[in-house]
Amino acid sequence: MAGTTILCSIFFYIGLSNRSGLFNDGGGGGAPFLCAPSINDAANPLDFAGRHSASDLLDTPPSPMAGEWRFPVCDVNLAEYTPCEDVERSLKFDRDRLIYRERHCPEPEELLKCRIPAPEGYRIPIPWPESRGAVWYANVPHKHLTIEKASQNWVRFEGDRFKFPGGGTMFPRGADAYIDEIGKLINLRDGSIRTAIDTGCGVASWGAYLLSRNILTMSFAPKDTHEAQVQFALERGIPALLGVLASIRLPYPSRAFDMAHCSRCLIPWADYDGLYLIEVDRVLRPGGYWLLSGPPINWERHWKSWHRTPEDLKAEQSTIERIAKSLCWKKVGQKDDLVIWQKPLNHNYCKLTHKVNKRPPFCEAQDPDEAWYTKMETCLTPLPEVSNNNEIAGGELARWPERLTAIPPRIANRTLKGITAEDFTKDIELWNNRLSHYKLL
Repeated sequence: MAGTTILCSIFFYIGLSNRSGLFNDGGGGGAPFLCAPSINDAANPLDFAGRHSASDLLDTPPSPMAGEWRFPVCDVNLAEYTPCEDVERSLKFDRDRLIYRERHCPEPEELLKCRIPAPEGYRIPIPWPESRGAVWYANVPHKHLTIEKASQNWVRFEGDRFKFPGGGTMFPRGADAYIDEIGKLINLRDGSIRTAIDTGCGVASWGAYLLSRNILTMSFAPKDTHEAQVQFALERGIPALLGVLASIRLPYPSRAFDMAHCSRCLIPWADYDGLYLIEVDRVLRPGGYWLLSGPPINWERHWKSWHRTPEDLKAEQSTIERIAKSLCWKKVGQKDDLVIWQKPLNHNYCKLTHKVNKRPPFCEAQDPDEAWYTKMETCLTPLPEVSNNNEIAGGELARWPERLTAIPPRIANRTLKGITAEDFTKDIELWNNRLSHYKLL
């Protein structure tokens, strides 16, 4: 047995030396192992240099003999610390337009030099799809919403977990029933709508229930009095982001979403010369939809329960209607508490109307895809030029699921710098191959 082991070891090292040239003089042997070349290496070399280092956070580096970096554990009260969304630190900033709830990252001298601990009693999250309806209490230990939103079926506390019945402020009967109502006004089943953004998402039940209809939703909300709403969304397995519409653009390029949604999200759409609707227009694709439910829609029925006057609500809705018209949106329809507008396929007609009604003006010398820390502007992002009134600006996207592998129009038209159709195809092949190995694990 020992002899067999020795022989196996000898032949293993002989094979290794022939493949790698470990014992060669450079004149023979097999080719060495090579990593697969990256796409378009010569033209676009990839830079894998680190941007952040543990040593940046340490006053003095550890001894080379230590062999590893070690940070102490932060205090337990920092278990939910979010550096750029720190509630206490945000109070230093301007309250106007909720600017203080935007991202405000710590200065170098404010950086923590410790590891954020997990909440006490933290458990491995409940797997999808069960997590759509339940998460462990210990992982998100906040009961505030179970009391404040008790009548609206947002979330309930039961035993050692939270349960999510799927309700929302404007859809207490559940997200599925609400989505069914949306489906009576626009087509949610033909694959033309794949990406959506939910502004002021609550616990993200709208996005959670759209997943079963092959619509992928990015939910976002600020870290405010409903402090756990984005935590709930992420713990449930739903894409979500801490964010607010204040003065900075949403962190997405132009023409990114097929549908945008606000269900009593408390965003002042009628204020600031329509700034926030103009930003929604920027991120909507040509032909995309904006959905609004809640104040001021159907104010005739709800004005008393909203504790506002009919005159105030009517004026707000009239202003929203006027702004939508100035963006050249078409009102698709209204059903009870829900109204839907559609962005035009192109700006041919819109440019004609803006020769008379010049508000908002078209943006000039602006990068429509620049997002992070870029100020919003009260100007309309122009769509790519088209040759006729029925053409989709920028090109027509394939419907889902074909969209997954179809070459996007921006790449096919060479309007996205640095990526060609060949690059895209090779990348699809590369990841298909990698995923085939993942499935074997």
